[in-house]
Amino acid sequence: MIRVGVIGLGEVSQCMHLPILEDLCELYQVTAVSDVSTSLVSYIQSKYHVECGYLSAEELIEKANIDAVLILSPDQFHCEYAAAALRAGKHVFIEKPAAICMEELEKLAELQKSHPGQIVMVGYMRRYAGPFLKAKEILTQEPKKTEYLRFRDIILEAPFFLGQTRPIFYPKDVPADVIAEGGKLRHAQLDQAIGADATDEMRTTYQMLTGLGCHSFAAVRELFGAPTKIHSVTTASGGEHVVIVMEFAEGFLGTYELVNNQNIVQFDAAIEIFQKDRKVLVKYETPYLRYQPAYVEVTESSADDTRTTRHGPDFHDAFQTELRLFADCIQTGKQPKTDLSDAAADLRLFGEIMRVLKAGKE
Repeated sequence: MIRVGVIGLGEVSQCMHLPILEDLCELYQVTAVSDVSTSLVSYIQSKYHVECGYLSAEELIEKANIDAVLILSPDQFHCEYAAAALRAGKHVFIEKPAAICMEELEKLAELQKSHPGQIVMVGYMRRYAGPFLKAKEILTQEPKKTEYLRFRDIILEAPFFLGQTRPIFYPKDVPADVIAEGGKLRHAQLDQAIGADATDEMRTTYQMLTGLGCHSFAAVRELFGAPTKIHSVTTASGGEHVVIVMEFAEGFLGTYELVNNQNIVQFDAAIEIFQKDRKVLVKYETPYLRYQPAYVEVTESSADDTRTTRHGPDFHDAFQTELRLFADCIQTGKQPKTDLSDAAADLRLFGEIMRVLKAGKE
């Protein structure tokens, strides 16, 4: 049984991680939680029967009887809390992104070298989804030349879904000075990542990429490697709409679309792989509704016929799958594929995307 402390008890923690940890009671016992809100800590302790509650991550790491931590706090604190956990001898699961800026991530990666027996896993849950793994299997076992790639995140955010499904406790007692300090830290890390001269629109775009786009880019990297060239980056709607054209090592083009502020009830997150006479489509459903059926669709054409094969349905929850694998890594010493070096590839790519965006604005 892995004793775990949960750092950060907000929307995603309440909707995904805490219920899943409860479901995986044969693997995990949540023995401590922490958040900056007193009311939220009390609520989660009562709901999940957690013995110890703390108002700081540092206190949880120092005092709680735990083997591992889940870091689900705002992004700007991820590396700070992960470093403290490593120094205290704990295994670490960090919800994506692992960091906002490369400098923070590099320091954490260097620290991990002196703690080789501890697991650090980054939560790219889409890369553990059954449909994605099936698509990878098809592309590997039946290889064809890819000629074009299209992937996207055109989504409605969580409140619509959660308003009709899972009740979320939103605290009203977070101290104003804590919010202000967190904002300053985030701003400073954004300065490091994309430059103090970046506009507000550029800052929004970068946060869209690190917060949402990293899911899609990380999945594409696993299939094809990182793009070798970013041809163009166009943004609109204050940086919340992004279209990127890129090229991959095999010579094909790819486009990525991100639209994050629509009120249409949809979650259009997908990867489409065009291979002349075959198209492979991986479609992701909203993570805010668990256990939805998911599929991979393969369309193949010949001179005489076109047919579409649907692989599925797959009802596994990707968040649950990755937490099972985190437990397996702790128990066996196996390293996860979504480690810190893997996360660094995203930050390097997003840095290049922002460089091209800036150059286009000059």
